[in-house]
Amino acid sequence: MPGLSRLLHRDTASGGFDVAVNRAHRYLVHVESALLRRLDVMVRDLAEQQGADRLVLVADRGAARHHLPAVDAVLAQSGLARETVLVPEGESAKTTDGLDLLWRALHRAGTNRRTLVLGLGGGVVCDLTTAATATYMRGIPYALLPTTLLAQVDAAVGGKGGADYQGAKNLIGAFHHPAAVFVDPELLRTLSPHHLSNGLAEVVKVALIADPALFALLEDGVGRPLRDLPWERIVRAALRAKLDLLGPDPFEQGDLRRLLNLGHCFGHPYEAVSGFRVPHGEAVAAGLAVATGVGLATGRSSARDADRILALLTDHRLPITMPRELRPRVWDELDTVRRVRNGVLHLVVPRSPGRCTVVDDIPRSAFDDALARLDSWSTP
Repeated sequence: MPGLSRLLHRDTASGGFDVAVNRAHRYLVHVESALLRRLDVMVRDLAEQQGADRLVLVADRGAARHHLPAVDAVLAQSGLARETVLVPEGESAKTTDGLDLLWRALHRAGTNRRTLVLGLGGGVVCDLTTAATATYMRGIPYALLPTTLLAQVDAAVGGKGGADYQGAKNLIGAFHHPAAVFVDPELLRTLSPHHLSNGLAEVVKVALIADPALFALLEDGVGRPLRDLPWERIVRAALRAKLDLLGPDPFEQGDLRRLLNLGHCFGHPYEAVSGFRVPHGEAVAAGLAVATGVGLATGRSSARDADRILALLTDHRLPITMPRELRPRVWDELDTVRRVRNGVLHLVVPRSPGRCTVVDDIPRSAFDDALARLDSWSTP
């Protein structure tokens, strides 16, 4: 559904103008197993709503290997003229150079404002497609078809696009909401247990913030093969929780103390100082664990609740600590987080599943104490 915009103005006493610009943006997040089978109809209808007469499909090479033949065969039935653009996979592609490559590819493909761009892949494709379409020709319509768990429950929803810059996570980017998001949990069947586990970190995060029933569902899945978990139910619950949390501040215009930052205060710096070799989900999991350690050390969470959180992470093969040699650099990297957040850390700490609190910064001693507690917890 296209955005609806309106500009209002009135004369001021000083002879200038008071200008108000209002925009409403609505889009559907479709969540349905085997959705791919009718993607042609859904994309054709979406293109008509957007006034688009052609399609550019942006896919990372990993998603292309697993899904491009099936997606392309379905889209061929849409009747839309289309072209495919491939981008590298992995966090190393999420840079300003990666954005430049995508801008160039869109230009070569003749992309204009009557083109619908469809991003196919994981979180990197979601971020790059969002950022590129936000800036190309000052904004063109796009939709997302996320193929990883991390992308389905996090990167594809919220309209946040970005690129890493000068070693800092998502330092360059823009808000640009999609025309639609197509979430097919069946696509997760191609993922390895490692990739599923990586995506579970974001599910654990929203469960800790807002959905104790989802947290309990994940606990019930302990001991079962990851492929056998009820993924449609998990993805739908995680998306509902995230959308509820995004509601009050979709453009992060408040004080940036949104609970969705849980795990990211330490996770993003850890990811950055590792040279982005640590996957995003694993970095977030370690960040969740450190925040849990801070909660335990400061009496904000009980030992029982901390044990539940740390046990769930480890049982789903997620890390709960950081290498000792990287810890000083992670602490130093928090200065970048403070700059982004106007000089204060605002750490989100889990109290129990479904309940979190915000701490206005912590000293280095609390960080070290939390990691010492985690080291002790993880030692048999």
